Amino acid sequence: MPQRLPNQLKFRLERIMLRGPQYRLLMIAALIGLISVMGGAIIHYSGTESTGFGDAVWWAFLRLSDPGYLGDDTGTLVRTVSTVLTVLGYVLFLGALVAIMTQWLHERMRELEAGLTPIAQRDHILIIGWTNRTPTILLELVMSSERVRRFLRRRHARTLRIAILADEVTTALSVELRDRLGSLWNENQVILRTGSALRLEHLRRVDFIRASAVIMPAADFGAGGSDQADTRTIKTLLTMTNHPSSEGRELPLAVAEVFDSRKISIARNAYGGPVEILASDSIISRLLAQNVRHRGLSHVFGELLTHGRGNEIYLREAAELEGRRIHDARMVFPRAILLGVVRTDGSRLLSLLNPPAGTVIAADDRLVLLARSLRDTASAPIEPSADDLPEVRRIRAATPAGAMRVLILGWSHKVPALLREFDSYRDEDFVIDVVSTTPVSRRESALQRHDFTAHNIAVTQIEGDFTTPSILLRADPNSYDSIVLLGSDRLGSGEESDARSILAYLLLRELLPAEPRPNVLVELLDPGNMALFRRRRGEVIVSPLILSHMLAQVALRRELRAVFEELFGPGGPEIIFRPPVDYGLQNGAVTFAQIERAAGMHGDVALGVRLHAIEAGLSGGVALNPPRDRTFELSALDEIVALTTY
Repeated sequence: MPQRLPNQLKFRLERIMLRGPQYRLLMIAALIGLISVMGGAIIHYSGTESTGFGDAVWWAFLRLSDPGYLGDDTGTLVRTVSTVLTVLGYVLFLGALVAIMTQWLHERMRELEAGLTPIAQRDHILIIGWTNRTPTILLELVMSSERVRRFLRRRHARTLRIAILADEVTTALSVELRDRLGSLWNENQVILRTGSALRLEHLRRVDFIRASAVIMPAADFGAGGSDQADTRTIKTLLTMTNHPSSEGRELPLAVAEVFDSRKISIARNAYGGPVEILASDSIISRLLAQNVRHRGLSHVFGELLTHGRGNEIYLREAAELEGRRIHDARMVFPRAILLGVVRTDGSRLLSLLNPPAGTVIAADDRLVLLARSLRDTASAPIEPSADDLPEVRRIRAATPAGAMRVLILGWSHKVPALLREFDSYRDEDFVIDVVSTTPVSRRESALQRHDFTAHNIAVTQIEGDFTTPSILLRADPNSYDSIVLLGSDRLGSGEESDARSILAYLLLRELLPAEPRPNVLVELLDPGNMALFRRRRGEVIVSPLILSHMLAQVALRRELRAVFEELFGPGGPEIIFRPPVDYGLQNGAVTFAQIERAAGMHGDVALGVRLHAIEAGLSGGVALNPPRDRTFELSALDEIVALTTY
């Protein structure tokens, strides 16, 4: 019992103190008042002063709050009480007050730094989730100045604002963004907030309902793997749709990434507003498979699907070309290449790339152009044309005489989609061996979950660590036509995954002969490692960089999703290399305008030239969208970069 009473007092004190700084201040004020009353009572009832009780309490309070009064006192008792009050004043009035206020300020600063304060924005771009794509998406948005200006004009906004909702905002996140953006970093432009997209109050924190676009990147290294990542994405879309504040208000455009293409329709149905879904596994798998089939395409993809590396895909209105044929419109753009159109088909967007030359442009069509900048998509004066359409003589791309042998080193959630992509080429044969430390039983289970059954390819699963020289040598890499080093999502980060890929790449350089050697294609998951391959042989695809570019550009121009889906999705036209002889071009000097005309005669769109003798400044010898009057000295080893439709 004697111990219980002090414990109860301590407990009550603790509960009051933890309620907040206002309760702590009230306790200190009460304690100061109590001491002032006690000090005043001692002075008043001792008879040393003739003042009343109220004046005595005021006298005590002044000594407690201001030590300057100490020298005015006379008498031993008065000086003793005054000294005690002055010392208590230092401890309580000054010390406790400063401590409480300082602690309160620290708590407020920590709360502000943690990103817990709701924002009040309008027409901002919201990025939900911090993944290995988030910094690159932010960089793409900031660098796409021309697209951003058009985007802001459509939204009647003046300044680009970007909000990021991360699980936890730390100093490390801010530092990473500053490092990635460099001189482009603007702390007034980027807002970091802590929260989970699965919680309503956290969505309110970033004012998602007033955002102009919501970007939802997937996480290669998220907890639970690709299936859980897609589940979280769909759940977030459903949460935004059923948010109470969304009633009676149009939801913003949502641009979401899913891994499994079978879940695209589920994701679309989960959201009640405009939504664009990108199936990243299908996109990256197609890029990898295309690069295996056509060596050197990684240099084309790297230019088209990253910002600031030459040419990109742009859209522009075509009202002035209404009623014109595609064949005639191609001559209107002196510094751009017309790839096709995007038109509205009911409630969906339909992309028509490399359409027949007689296709007529409608008033609401959007032209798809390959250019170095938005300014280069400007059209020249339109001349009337009554030329007859050329007779198109389509030709098929050459296919290998026998089965192509492919060695895949590594395992990730992309493998089922990659194998399905290889299996979709009915006129080509592939023999594929997959080497990974992932148990074969787990791989077979993953293939079954994705409903994959090989029909046109032969697949062999091999268990082993390909970073071990003896195991890699046993696989006989020189016997393959192509080797694909896949980034692994089983490791903790892109840096760890790329470290294994780079080690395997260096081992392959030691094991493979100088010439001829298989085509080595490396998938990187950390954009920072791309610089390691600039002066090395082999080809590189940085999947987070490509996917970040797509997500950012679709958020700024929604119609681009249809273009990316047709160009880099299953089926549809594709980019290939053709020898000049396929177009009837002989070795020797030829202008790019002549190459364009020759390709058009065969139903293709010439995008550029791939030179065997690599020139300075050209990635892999690829020159896309060169000036039409530029002359190339073509040889039998040079190739034409073409957009073709089988």
